[in-house]
Amino acid sequence: MNKIFKTNTPYISTVLLLLSALASISAHAQEEENICRTPGVALVYFNGVNTTPSGANRAKEELKRIYGEQSESGDIIRYEILYNYSDGLEDFVETFEQRFLEQEELLAGRFELFFEAIKGNGPWLSTITETISSAAGILDGILDLSQAAIVQRLTTQLGNPPTAVNYEEHKSRIDSWILEGYKLLFVAHSQGNLFANASYNYAKTKTSEESIKIVHVAPASPELNGEHTLAARDLVINGLRLGGSAPEMTNYIPGYLFRQEGVNGQKDVLGHGFLEIYINPNLSTAARIKGHVDSALASLITPPAEASTGFFTATLTWNGPGDVDLHVFEPGDSHVYHRAVSGASGFLDINNTEANGPEHYYATCDTNTLQTGTYQIHIANYDAADGKTATVQIASLNDGVLGTKSVVLGKSTGDNPGYLIFNVEVTKNEDTNKFSISIN
Repeated sequence: MNKIFKTNTPYISTVLLLLSALASISAHAQEEENICRTPGVALVYFNGVNTTPSGANRAKEELKRIYGEQSESGDIIRYEILYNYSDGLEDFVETFEQRFLEQEELLAGRFELFFEAIKGNGPWLSTITETISSAAGILDGILDLSQAAIVQRLTTQLGNPPTAVNYEEHKSRIDSWILEGYKLLFVAHSQGNLFANASYNYAKTKTSEESIKIVHVAPASPELNGEHTLAARDLVINGLRLGGSAPEMTNYIPGYLFRQEGVNGQKDVLGHGFLEIYINPNLSTAARIKGHVDSALASLITPPAEASTGFFTATLTWNGPGDVDLHVFEPGDSHVYHRAVSGASGFLDINNTEANGPEHYYATCDTNTLQTGTYQIHIANYDAADGKTATVQIASLNDGVLGTKSVVLGKSTGDNPGYLIFNVEVTKNEDTNKFSISIN
């Protein structure tokens, strides 16, 4: 018996190697056919006051760099932004320009200096303060103005905090994540904590609290739904503290002159910046936040999934009773709706007939069946939703939210869709075989 085994060992080894190679080729082919990696966690960044969309995206990418594409428990992490706008920033920039224009007409229209003045450094600012003495003389006033404007903005928000009703885009995205079975981790900075609290309270009505966590960074409100980090030299939150209450300070950071630059190569005189202060690896705040995020990722519980994640999704909700229907006309003339839930490329896997929604369509991740071309996204007031506001959100697995639109519904039309909401374009690069998506 031993002799026979030894004699056939090379043959057996060869067969095993061939089988292994075939399995590898098959797995690779399946991976190429499936263009989606289904994540387990949505790590969502809520931006702070006076943050531009590009600044929020930079923060999201830094979070991705720190925490990677997969958690220690094996969950794939999806990174997204639930953006909130800072009203009043334009007035602040205008005031900044007027201050410099009063001193030197040479500085008129140089809006980029506004941001460098707030941060306290930068090549343009350094050059100007070296050559124009009057510019250096008004920097203190600009910084005071900056702090006062941000504090005023946050105070207004605290007096009238956002609710889920006010922020349909956030609400629609949360609906999709919960339907698709995501764990949710909100990382919120400054003003973003007010929006994150509203989103957390809304999400609790849809899924278990064990599936949602918040990490608060420089929270503007004493209302906390999770662990928080607040630097002792954060002049913005300390400004809020003078006029009322604020969370306790957690970390000492050095004064401005002794601080090292943040992950974006800048400092922040006000001690409030997410990139400059809070995830700056040279400051203790970064380690504290990482501990909170790691702990949250380890403790989140997976909620049950009711819908599927697709190459792109369309989610419909409305604000009250009635039956509103989602209709998708696919490029190959398939009409996907409640009477025909399967198309050539996608599926209607959630159909609500009573109130509020959601309804949910997803396009396949299988490259063999995903069609290129235009997907027309329509809605119909099937019955009894007259006067209701219906909201449709388009999102892709790679890019997050692509667009959100709302419409006030007229009279019932049954199965005849009366509202074209989006045209979704799916294209394929023949050189790379990569699919992409856009809306109009």
